[in-house]
Amino acid sequence: MRVKYWESISDIILDNWMKCTDGDLRFVRIKPDLESEETEEDKNEWYRIYDQYIIKYKLSAMYLKLLKTLQKKALLELEFVKTREQFKLTQLSIEEEKLRMMLNNKGNSMTIEECLIHLSRWLGGSLLNKKTLTAEQYFDLINEYGKFNKTK
Repeated sequence: MRVKYWESISDIILDNWMKCTDGDLRFVRIKPDLESEETEEDKNEWYRIYDQYIIKYKLSAMYLKLLKTLQKKALLELEFVKTREQFKLTQLSIEEEKLRMMLNNKGNSMTIEECLIHLSRWLGGSLLNKKTLTAEQYFDLINEYGKFNKTK
């Protein structure tokens, strides 16, 4: 029996999207078998769907900054291995602290569950359900909410 996968960002449900972004790529399957291991096909299907996300929503400025900091950290690590200069370790510590601060974001970021509560209030209705809402619907709502709040 062939495993069936979500076709796109417009049909994968938000709950499965969240589990995939947390690292469990078995949830890119429509009916994940939790007894089975993650496969190479799971990874390929997840990359295909995530590519659709990047094409539609682009990489955020924060994500690009995170990537640049990771790149700088990796280059410092390579330089330290080559030169053994202790100063490189100091620079490396600085970059690691920058990364930690970006990832923690000092409480300024919300979980998807918290966002769903705010979006539900904004829409004036009952709580949005991550098991029925698609990832695309969620990201579109986030974009519209952001546009609405910029005009205020």
